[in-house]
Amino acid sequence: MIQYAKFIAFDLETTGLEAAKNEIIEFGAIKFTVEMKGNMLVPKKIGEFQSLVKPNMLIPEEATKINHITNAMVETAPVVNDVLRKFTQFCGQDTFWVAHNANFDAGFLKVAYKNNPQFMPTSPIFDSLKIARTLLSVQTYKLGELAKILKSQGQVNLSLESADLHRALYDCEVLAEVFIALLRKRLKEKDFQMGALLPSILKIQADPIYLNKA
Repeated sequence: MIQYAKFIAFDLETTGLEAAKNEIIEFGAIKFTVEMKGNMLVPKKIGEFQSLVKPNMLIPEEATKINHITNAMVETAPVVNDVLRKFTQFCGQDTFWVAHNANFDAGFLKVAYKNNPQFMPTSPIFDSLKIARTLLSVQTYKLGELAKILKSQGQVNLSLESADLHRALYDCEVLAEVFIALLRKRLKEKDFQMGALLPSILKIQADPIYLNKA
């Protein structure tokens, strides 16, 4: 029986765009592998993680307009140290991570791990944005728009609810679908096996991010 690799699609919502002065207010992650349905490999969800985070600052109105997270919603949420520890445990050590515009999310995670010292994952983080730009020629590479394009091609099966985009967990659901649809354009089934996955993806994106490296 083929042992397929396991993945973490993750997304963070924040109070702003700069990791040095803004904070994480929501973690979302989907752990998944792949399975064959018909003649196509598709994501198979193993588990999910979601938590709001109480920041040490007020959430600016501009951020709330994008992610719909208010100060009232995070008032009783756990602090980032506690959520980060649970997030790390959920992700595990045998997974490949992916985020859309991964430099953004990885930047916030690096600051969070630095300010809240604990075990730091060593998994490679791949960027679905970079991979999409390598494999597709389209007018926009926003996650939601990529999902619509791939869905029109019969490559994404998820029903797309635009109102839910920019909440971390739903974005992860969309990301998992988009990521696997993109990889299918270059990789064969055997490339999704645990031992073959990393060298196979490196042929598409040669520069993954590692949280434990500068």
